[in-house]
Amino acid sequence: MRKNFSKVNAVLMAVLLCASIMPQNAAAEDETTEHFAYGMEYDWTNMNADFESMTGLPLDEILGDVMQSADDAGIDLLILEEITGTSSMIIDQYEDGTTMFDSGDGSAAVEVTKHVTELTVRHGSLTDMAIITEWSDARAGWDLTISGGSEGIINIDALYTEYRDASGLIYGHDIVMSMDTDNSIFFDLEGSLQADDGDSVMPLDIHMEMGVDYAISNSESSVIYSEPSILYQQLSDLEGGESIEWRIGDDDDDHDVYWNEMEYCEWDYDWEEYACDVDWDDDGYTDWQDSYPYCEYYSSFDVYYCTYDFGHDEDWVNAVDEGWTHYYDETSPEGDKVFDEVESHEGTFSTATGFNFELTGLPAEELGFAEGKWDVSATDDVTDSGSFDEEYECNMGMKLFEGTQMITTDGAQMEVMQAHTSPVPFGMTCHIGNLFYHTFVGSEDAPSLEDMIEDSTEEIAETLEGDSESHVHGEMMSIEVRAHNKDDIEVYAEAWNLNPDDRYEIIVAMEDSDGQFQSSDDMTIYDSYDDYGYLDLSTTEWGENCIEAKLKNVDTGMFEDEVQTCVEVSQDPEPSPLLEDIIDGFSESTLENVMENFGENLEYRLENYEADFPYDDGEMYVLWDDTNNMVVGFQMVVTSDDSNMWYTLVGPESDSYGTAPSQISVTYFSGQQAIVQEAEIEDDTTLSDLVDLTAHNDDIIEDAIEDSLADNAPEAGGEDTNETEDDAEDGLLPFMSPVLTLSMIAIAGLVASLRSRKE
Repeated sequence: MRKNFSKVNAVLMAVLLCASIMPQNAAAEDETTEHFAYGMEYDWTNMNADFESMTGLPLDEILGDVMQSADDAGIDLLILEEITGTSSMIIDQYEDGTTMFDSGDGSAAVEVTKHVTELTVRHGSLTDMAIITEWSDARAGWDLTISGGSEGIINIDALYTEYRDASGLIYGHDIVMSMDTDNSIFFDLEGSLQADDGDSVMPLDIHMEMGVDYAISNSESSVIYSEPSILYQQLSDLEGGESIEWRIGDDDDDHDVYWNEMEYCEWDYDWEEYACDVDWDDDGYTDWQDSYPYCEYYSSFDVYYCTYDFGHDEDWVNAVDEGWTHYYDETSPEGDKVFDEVESHEGTFSTATGFNFELTGLPAEELGFAEGKWDVSATDDVTDSGSFDEEYECNMGMKLFEGTQMITTDGAQMEVMQAHTSPVPFGMTCHIGNLFYHTFVGSEDAPSLEDMIEDSTEEIAETLEGDSESHVHGEMMSIEVRAHNKDDIEVYAEAWNLNPDDRYEIIVAMEDSDGQFQSSDDMTIYDSYDDYGYLDLSTTEWGENCIEAKLKNVDTGMFEDEVQTCVEVSQDPEPSPLLEDIIDGFSESTLENVMENFGENLEYRLENYEADFPYDDGEMYVLWDDTNNMVVGFQMVVTSDDSNMWYTLVGPESDSYGTAPSQISVTYFSGQQAIVQEAEIEDDTTLSDLVDLTAHNDDIIEDAIEDSLADNAPEAGGEDTNETEDDAEDGLLPFMSPVLTLSMIAIAGLVASLRSRKE
């Protein structure tokens, strides 16, 4: 079955690519407490197999054909990659006894039940890759080894407690949350470019690494409602085919519906809205028509009532035809709406943030700069703690679908309904979002991660480019200097607190970094308390140049003030003879023909692959238990055009769906199985805990890199292209970015089309 990319395929790919942030939670097993727990786990070592299962495309074979296509064109190319990791989620819900709660309306304390939801996220991954290649002719060539990798963890633990009385009214909720993230990447490019049959060689040894870590060591907040909320009661009354909308925050009356009275309206099927006649002149004739997405007709008054506040929906055609009365009933066709106000929202937090970046080895000297000129590094870390008492706003909703199914949990049957909503309670979803916001923003004076990255970026830019602008203030004068180039250095000078009866001079002079005079300029001031002007300087030297400015009282011969500052006069890039030889060599080489042959070889081989998607449509649902009025699981169901059957791809065993014939490596947990899984991973917080490092087989990659770099070392003969031919047979030769770009574009193009190239 060969199909184009459909909605289900997008969903499946999203599941595979986003599983790295799927949460997993563990709660302690309690024999006296009934738990409703569920979750999932994904093993990243199965990524290639799952990709083939969902697309019919063998990624390993495709990469093999990419390398063989390059080899047939005369390019030695080896691509290696290893990825290891797991991503997990467990959600556990249970009751945790009763307590007395002081309500926000000032009434007496009320006994409430603590409804607890625990969420635990555990993700860890480790990736290594290498691309090794060599190519040359009599004019030019490359011999390069590219390696890179990443490692990271994401851990989140959240404990949410919702307070409900015996009738289901919600009085407030608390949350305690911690998070730890630590992610880093590195990139190395080693080897050389050559020209003139190896006589001109430019070595390369570029290294880049970056890391970001962010931890919420502890954060908690509490929300108390102004009046008890009926949200849980409304959810309990919800039936299949109905929906509900919930908004919490300050009551600004935005939920009021505004109606307009019209004389006649008719549904426009082309525009899917109502066209209403307007007679402004009151002469019995229509002057023009207004459009409304929603209208109702009341025959007893012969009046239409219309509003914009329900949004656009093609189902609103039924409002007039079937005699809906939301205007009269003060209800909504969108489903039930619940609006709650917050009496208080208070919380505390403590965080730690770190950022580092390093880049070395860029060939600055080949552009005329000093060696190491472009070597940069930036490191910063900060801790923060504080409290907040802020507004609390959020919107949530749920659509409950008709029909039921029986799922199996702990060997027992449970009747559930499908829904579109958050997998955790409304209040928890909003509470986590608000708490994340306040912890990330931090206290008033503390720098955020965004500030740290911005400051580090500016620091790196200044290191690379130098500071071509500067300013300095004295007691009676100031200067601002802008160095555009060696011949155009602009100085803006100001002076104040002057005696208008005296004559003054502002004298500026510039010296290079060796203290050698370069240029000077001056301006005269008279009959003024203050003045300003522009002066021009120049230099013959790149790099740092320093300017000294003096304010002289000409009449007295005294210097009233003086200031000094320095600027960087940036050098215009001037390619070295070696770089020019390399550029000329590649322009005169046969590389264009080689790349054309590579492209043709690759196209020929890729014609043998056909995208074969097992499914054409799919849906993701949460599973709603209308007995206990909570989400108790989730499922992804799929189907194909040549079958009327729907299957469970991810989720619990169900009497309504069979097991999907083509599986992905997602393990679904429910009931006691989920609680056991929760307990097993609760203390897994480090990379070694989360990733089976013994299963990360990067020995082949490391050996290939080591052998390739040894072949390129000067003592091994360096750029002797005759010796590298034997190594090519072992598949251990380096590579350059154009080949990587082509190979990745080829794969991306193949996956994007996702249809048979034979059609």
